[in-house]
Amino acid sequence: MTRLNPEELERRRRAQLGRTITGISALLLMILSAVLPNIMVQAATVLPGRSLIPASHFFLIANPNAEAFSGAKSVADAGIGISITYLGLAFQQVGLLTGLASFWVLIVDDVGRWTRRLVMVSGGYAWVPTLFAGLIMVIGGRLARKRLVMTWYWESPEIVQP
Repeated sequence: MTRLNPEELERRRRAQLGRTITGISALLLMILSAVLPNIMVQAATVLPGRSLIPASHFFLIANPNAEAFSGAKSVADAGIGISITYLGLAFQQVGLLTGLASFWVLIVDDVGRWTRRLVMVSGGYAWVPTLFAGLIMVIGGRLARKRLVMTWYWESPEIVQP
């Protein structure tokens, strides 16, 4: 075994610190993605909440014929919307599970081929749709600022409820 010079030891220590910060940041962001609000229908009374599990549970048992979806153009359209929404939430769950099982790979010095592939699957394929949807929502929200109506309750009094 060869002795490392002080510069090499310092470089390895800084690299390890950077990898540790990256790995713990990924873990915290995964936890936040599960507990922060997701999509929700206000009529969801079975398991109320907007975090990942209650939202997924609602869309898993949702019925397109239910009263909450009575404003849909057709039952088939409501069913497709429910299925696509649940599919997105399921992809997020798969990404979280594989991410929780493999985030440690970001921290360690030596990485195996299969553990690296697990990290790539959890970080890429499962979260890409959610990332793009989030970016579209943020950009769309920024663009919608031009169309913002400050006096909507004067222009649409039928929306206001007692």
